[in-house]
Amino acid sequence: MNSIKAFYPVILIPDSIRQFCADNPIAVLSENATPKIEQPFPPRLPVFNNSRYYLVIQFWIASVVVLMLVNWRFGISVIAFWSSLICALISAVAAFSYLRVVDFQVRDRYNQRLAEYERQLAEYESYQLRRLQSKGKESEQYISLLRKRSKLFKRLLKEIVQPPVSQGKREVQQGVSEKQFFVYLCRYFYGFYDFCMGGEFPIPGTSFGYTADFILVHQATGLAIDIEIDEPYDGKTGKPHHCVDRSKDNQRNRFFLERNWVVIRFSELQVVKYPDACCKAIARVIFQITGDYRSLVQLQNVKNLLPHKQWKVKEAIYMAKTKFRNSYL
Repeated sequence: MNSIKAFYPVILIPDSIRQFCADNPIAVLSENATPKIEQPFPPRLPVFNNSRYYLVIQFWIASVVVLMLVNWRFGISVIAFWSSLICALISAVAAFSYLRVVDFQVRDRYNQRLAEYERQLAEYESYQLRRLQSKGKESEQYISLLRKRSKLFKRLLKEIVQPPVSQGKREVQQGVSEKQFFVYLCRYFYGFYDFCMGGEFPIPGTSFGYTADFILVHQATGLAIDIEIDEPYDGKTGKPHHCVDRSKDNQRNRFFLERNWVVIRFSELQVVKYPDACCKAIARVIFQITGDYRSLVQLQNVKNLLPHKQWKVKEAIYMAKTKFRNSYL
């Protein structure tokens, strides 16, 4: 994940599920709709490789070393030496600036695609829900098509999704926000999903494992979702947690994505202050992937979740000093 302009909720979808949705799009109810509204899919988060910047610095240092060796071994004029040194510096700055410009352009294009996706998704959801609630022949036809698609999806996920070793058993202490949010998950997803708090996933080759905050499995398809609540710092020690400029969460996300789990991360503030909107965000992801609209119908009058900027280490340290979590817990 990119450390700049990163916001909660973080929604990550495995490539296997993306490919299935691309090959098996969810049916649009009315073929005569003008304009025809097709299911949108979120753009992929751009990957920024910081090693390129370090490579530029290394080349510049190497060129300076070579220049000094040449000057020491053969001897060159002071003007030639400093001219070469300045040219090397200018080249490094130019390469560094070019990489920054390219990254900003990629980031801007991603933000534009993301804004367009949000607009298209709102139109798609509004149209689909309006047609589904009409309970006409088209709705019955849609449900029939959806059942066939769900069988294909379930067959796929049964083969590729790796389940946890155990569910509902965790050694990590449960926070107040987790217990409160579990009540909301029960309210909106009970009957259509299997869900629990916790679930242990061993890390191959180590004695350690990851423990999910919540596991949510869509019964009709087997779509598995890891739901996480991220706090900026530990309440007892003040140690920074879930910082966007650290790689710990990225490694954990990749672990679940490789096992074909969808990952949804909320900030603790979002879950505490806007639990209904968080549930709507989950329901939107399920609707987008499976076409199951039942939970989303219950939440259609709830306002969309406001984004919450992810924090860096320095920001988390400041929030710990000012006891930021006390403002909403």
